[in-house]
Amino acid sequence: MPITPSLTESPVPVHNSPERWARFIEEHAPGLTWLASTLLEWAELPPGARRAWLVTAQATRAGEVEALAALHEGTGLLAIAAKPGTPPPLFGESDRVRRIVGSPETVEAMLRSVPVLMLRRGPGVRRLVFVHDGENPPKRHPALRRAEPGSEPALDALRKLATEGGEGVLEADLAGGVQQGALWAVQRAAGPVAMFRVEAVARRRIQVVDVCVHPDERERGLGTALLQSAAAVARAEYARGCVVTAPAAEAAERTAARSGFTPAGMLEDVTFA
Repeated sequence: MPITPSLTESPVPVHNSPERWARFIEEHAPGLTWLASTLLEWAELPPGARRAWLVTAQATRAGEVEALAALHEGTGLLAIAAKPGTPPPLFGESDRVRRIVGSPETVEAMLRSVPVLMLRRGPGVRRLVFVHDGENPPKRHPALRRAEPGSEPALDALRKLATEGGEGVLEADLAGGVQQGALWAVQRAAGPVAMFRVEAVARRRIQVVDVCVHPDERERGLGTALLQSAAAVARAEYARGCVVTAPAAEAAERTAARSGFTPAGMLEDVTFA
């Protein structure tokens, strides 16, 4: 039974649909925890303030969600999640899609069901997804603190060093994290040497991004301590667990394993002409 409401002007009663959608995402696509957070935030806003997301949810007659696609009309971002063997649905015109994020299997299923997207397919990036849902999270690094206003230039410099250019994220985005108290850093006398930012908070987990360690501090256990700190902050400040994505590489897998995180799949991020 398909449910195709627009999140800007819902044509059908959705009742607790955002809650069901968020639970489905956290269960089947933890790398999209940011989307679960978005849907939960939407449910609490008055209609006039709701952001322009179009959501298609495929559900059983009992209301169990089997697949979900969320298209942001402003940017053309399409986030998709589905149970194995269930093609993800699409609500809206395919020519609006500029980017798809989802598991590799779900992305391929979407492309098969909408062949015109295959013709427009551009470059893609794959990221590993790791979660930490332990009852006894590790302790924070003793030098970890919430970043203070005015520290944005130093944090931006750290991120550019750690990610070879900062992956196109602006210093202004860091400023928002600092103002919200969502950006955490390990400080030394000379400045920050490691950081992470809480991007989204859902019911079960938070999503952590901008996980950076200064190149001079690598191979000393700081990366492991930073992820352990993220898990500790999640449990103490926000929710039970934590999810983080990282470039698909053996080093990321080793660091995540040492930090108590477990693999939870992979995300494919594809752009379209």
